[in-house]
Amino acid sequence: MAVDRKADRGFWKVVKPKKINLRHYFGGIAFLLIISQLITGLYMIFYYEPNLRDTYKTIQFFNNETTLGGLTRNIHRYGAFFLGVSVFIHFWRSFFRQDYQGKRKLVWCVGLFLSLLISAFLVSGTILPWEWKGYWMMEMFNNWLANIPVIGDYLYDFFMTSYTPTRNFVIHDIILPITTLVALEIHFLAKIKKRGFSNFMVRTLVMSVPVIILVLYLSAVFPVPAQDPEIIPLPMEGEYIPAPEWFFVTFLLPYWYFPPREWALYLFWIPFILFVTAFALPFINKKRSKAVRDKISPKKRLLARLAYALAGGSICLLLVYGFVWGGVKSPWMGCNSCHNTAMGDRMGIPPVTYKDTHRNPLLMDNRWMMRHWYQPQVVW
Repeated sequence: MAVDRKADRGFWKVVKPKKINLRHYFGGIAFLLIISQLITGLYMIFYYEPNLRDTYKTIQFFNNETTLGGLTRNIHRYGAFFLGVSVFIHFWRSFFRQDYQGKRKLVWCVGLFLSLLISAFLVSGTILPWEWKGYWMMEMFNNWLANIPVIGDYLYDFFMTSYTPTRNFVIHDIILPITTLVALEIHFLAKIKKRGFSNFMVRTLVMSVPVIILVLYLSAVFPVPAQDPEIIPLPMEGEYIPAPEWFFVTFLLPYWYFPPREWALYLFWIPFILFVTAFALPFINKKRSKAVRDKISPKKRLLARLAYALAGGSICLLLVYGFVWGGVKSPWMGCNSCHNTAMGDRMGIPPVTYKDTHRNPLLMDNRWMMRHWYQPQVVW
């Protein structure tokens, strides 16, 4: 009697792909984290009220008073971090495998566009709580815009004069999610649906277990501070030391270490050239037929592969080094450890003059802003 092998498959054989390796799944992990961000973000929306004076109070109420509010907010916070990490790994894996060749040009270009959307999520999401960290990030983002040649000053004036917490909320919770869902459909969902969406989700969920456990652990053990005025900084005792919390300030460190004449080079031109080059890769490094490849000597092919790997590897390692070096001195408490109501009436929320650079001239001093971010006990 013949054995029905399909009916005899176990669960692991169902979820196991032909090549099982965690590095194959960072794109899928990023997708699951996007779903997690959507779910936790929807819960937070019910309590979030964007306005200039009381936004952070609604954050505190959600964090401290609602059912699972603190856990939800922290999952959203750490989920954003690991989403950025997953996208980073997914990009470099695709780069080294040259996944942009052949018929995958559109997939590659849309993926790069998605990386910009994820960056926009990180920036706008950091601003949303509208405490001092969010206020600082809003000011520095506008200052960064001024480095763009020709149109930089116009962009700075537009975003500074038009900014309100409500508009930032609309960008983060409406415009970016809709745009991201459309881009995801083009990037991979349309193709996955034809293969079997449920099987893809089960396999990805199984491989995402370590990341899920890590997010839950960090959310429970290292929660984002939202308990002022009960928690105040004790820097002399080494507790609650005010310092930055996130890794993306690495990109702003040139403000601190380089002269102003070089800011545009490091903060705009180098990232711009690298990004344009990444977009152009499918059209520059095209997939060659076997006949064409055979005409090229093995030595030249080897040198080309080495040059490609060396260039990509050097950029990747520099970015990783920048992330680690830029954030290694970043205790968990962040700006709120000093900028809280326990430290003074002005400290709980950003100043009402946040758009007035005449009354607050330090807002335009990028070097001071960066030094205060990293060394608030010394530079203030």
